[in-house]
Amino acid sequence: MKGPESLMNTLFQSRISFWAFLCTGNKNKQTKYLVILFVLIDNIFNVVAFAFTELFGKQGRRKHLKLFRVLRKTSDLRERKQMKVLEIISPVLLMIILGILCRKWKLLNKNGIDSMKALVTNIMLPVAIFHALATSDYGAETAKLVGIMFIMLVVSFGIGFLMKPLMTENYCKYLPFMVSVYEGGSMAYPLYTSLCGQDNLSQIAVLDIAGLLFGFSIYMGMLGQTENGEKINVKNLAVSAVKTPAFIASVLGIIAGLTGVIKLLLASPAGGIYTSVESILTTALTAIILIVVGFSMELTPELFGPCVRTIVMRIVLQAVMIVCVLLAVHSFIGSNKLLDLAVITYMSAPATFSMQTFLKREDGSAYVSTTNSLYCIVSVVVYMILAFFTY
Repeated sequence: MKGPESLMNTLFQSRISFWAFLCTGNKNKQTKYLVILFVLIDNIFNVVAFAFTELFGKQGRRKHLKLFRVLRKTSDLRERKQMKVLEIISPVLLMIILGILCRKWKLLNKNGIDSMKALVTNIMLPVAIFHALATSDYGAETAKLVGIMFIMLVVSFGIGFLMKPLMTENYCKYLPFMVSVYEGGSMAYPLYTSLCGQDNLSQIAVLDIAGLLFGFSIYMGMLGQTENGEKINVKNLAVSAVKTPAFIASVLGIIAGLTGVIKLLLASPAGGIYTSVESILTTALTAIILIVVGFSMELTPELFGPCVRTIVMRIVLQAVMIVCVLLAVHSFIGSNKLLDLAVITYMSAPATFSMQTFLKREDGSAYVSTTNSLYCIVSVVVYMILAFFTY
């Protein structure tokens, strides 16, 4: 503050001295020109003095500096948010690009990708599901949330079948699977924690319980039948679901969560052993899934149209579902800003990336991978809107 005030004082003193000089001595021709020049300088000084007074005067200074601080704070916050988005999206994009390069440079072939899918679906993913459900908190509110989300998933999945005529023939069978379920771990979780903090992760994790239960029972069972060209058979669906490692892990995880066995184990001296084993089995899970997604991704003109159409239909359906879920949550549980943000963030994520590991046909795999990859843009846009209105 002293800088501008000192400058004002210096200008004012110089002005008085110069007037004193002009008022003394002979008024020759040069002095007259000097007077004219000074009048101009004096007028400029008046403008400058007024500006300095307005900007840095006691009242004006406080007003303008307050505005400056607000703008500076807003700018810094915007930059931090942009960097946070990059922190979240960059690893996802990097692994997808790596998958694309593995196909282009022939570092992996279809047999290698199939082996990676088998590793994920039979070992790594079931372990991750079991741990997530076994360490979740279960109560009356949790049961209500899971119930609301499960009903929503069934409804959106059913509407997906009704929307099939709107899709091209080659990919219409995949549409119900593409407009329902969500990618929690690789997209929704990191976006939400960057928005609301790691301490509030449980708000979105509880929503994913319904996704796990639905996704690795009805959803994946029907996907397997669809991929094999079979008609939907409830009996066969139940049998295939029971045999699926992911479904078995879901059931065992809920039992462990309700009994608190794993939490007791984690609190015991042997907890470190469990954590180490679980960590080494699941650390590379997301990376492998994203490499598979990238390997199968193809941005061809023939594929771009169906992918964009699917994205538009998913956006419309999920927008309606988000409103319905929020209304149900407010009616049966109550108003909770953190939970509202969790619902919007979770339901704005693309379809589960793990779907990719259950597909066998190359054309279907390319369609699903490309659609999910492009839908990440939607997730980021929704995140930025939420961040803008939250802070």
